[in-house]
Amino acid sequence: MTYRVLLISGEGELGEQLRRALASIATVMRTDPATDAVQDVAAQFAPDCVIADSDFRMGASTAFERLSSVRQWFPELPYLVIGNEAGAQLILTAMRAGASDFIDRDAPDDEVLSVVQRHIAANARARRDASARFVAVMSGGSGDEDRDLAVNLASLIAERHPQDGVLLVDLSLPASDAGIALNMDLPFLIKDAVREMSRLDRTLLDSALAQCPRTGLYVLPLAIHGDAEEWFLDAQDLGAVLEVLRSLYQVVVIAYGPFSRREDILRLPGEDAEMIVPCNQRFSSVKAAAEIIALVKSTRPSGVAPMLAVHEYSGTMVPQFEAIRQAANAQRAIRLRTSWESMTEALNSGVPLSISGRSSYAEELEDYLVSLSLISGQEEARTANQPLLAWASKLLG
Repeated sequence: MTYRVLLISGEGELGEQLRRALASIATVMRTDPATDAVQDVAAQFAPDCVIADSDFRMGASTAFERLSSVRQWFPELPYLVIGNEAGAQLILTAMRAGASDFIDRDAPDDEVLSVVQRHIAANARARRDASARFVAVMSGGSGDEDRDLAVNLASLIAERHPQDGVLLVDLSLPASDAGIALNMDLPFLIKDAVREMSRLDRTLLDSALAQCPRTGLYVLPLAIHGDAEEWFLDAQDLGAVLEVLRSLYQVVVIAYGPFSRREDILRLPGEDAEMIVPCNQRFSSVKAAAEIIALVKSTRPSGVAPMLAVHEYSGTMVPQFEAIRQAANAQRAIRLRTSWESMTEALNSGVPLSISGRSSYAEELEDYLVSLSLISGQEEARTANQPLLAWASKLLG
């Protein structure tokens, strides 16, 4: 489990220090009371622990008043104070202000990790029920289906739930595959979300993000202009953004692209996230999918087993579905039957195959999403919107 730690400090260097020390257990978000509304940031981030810099500034208040305010903001959370020196007076002030413990800023990383982990575990606070469901699409190689599946899946969910928030986080490089497939301009990037972290909310995102006019799907890309884009991705920054998005959207689909083999990024959605590994009937694609499945299992040993999505372009081609599932050592698998021409035509038209009308591909993808309770079946959705028809259906069995 990845925890969430809120650092209250005006010093970026301290934020980097704690990110390094807590990288194995927590995502750290830094907020500065001089510029941010700390309680609003915390409401979005839902931290498991709060750490306050003993030197943070908040008007003309004393250290005791500042540190006491933090305890009042977060009365139920583990509350730690970190300072430049473990002087008796400062420690006493922190304890009187309600701090659970004091951390010497010069302490080694393993000691900081031990203190924070101990307090989070002792608190045993149930994490807030997050509204968002995370669905992640891996990429074992460079096949077209690796890029197309995330867009098709997210578009189908968004089309069925136009009033709910459905977001596609696209980590494709060198440019956004979602932007190309949906023929959309993408004005707001992940780096913009990181920069605006302290004030991210649905109002800001609804006005800034690109939204597909057909389905209502929102898209947050990593890059849009190829090599010219400043796309450097920090796992801690991405983790903080995802935790905020978790509280703002109903479903968040992540297209991992070239980051599918980054263990630190694979852990970010949590062990309950649905992880999908697409492949086709080429041996090279099956081999790459098997490697990704093994990596996901090792990274999330107690998590949900990854789902293998086999794109079957030919019913007569060898290997076929069952042989591919066995070769990839997949406990779970779905078969997505379509032709390469259909996939290409959908991509070129800017209308994903999953919402282009009835097809084997759309039906199989729909059945899979229904099994995850991410969408309702067509008949269920139709009768739900027509109460009289629903009543008649029940009456007639």
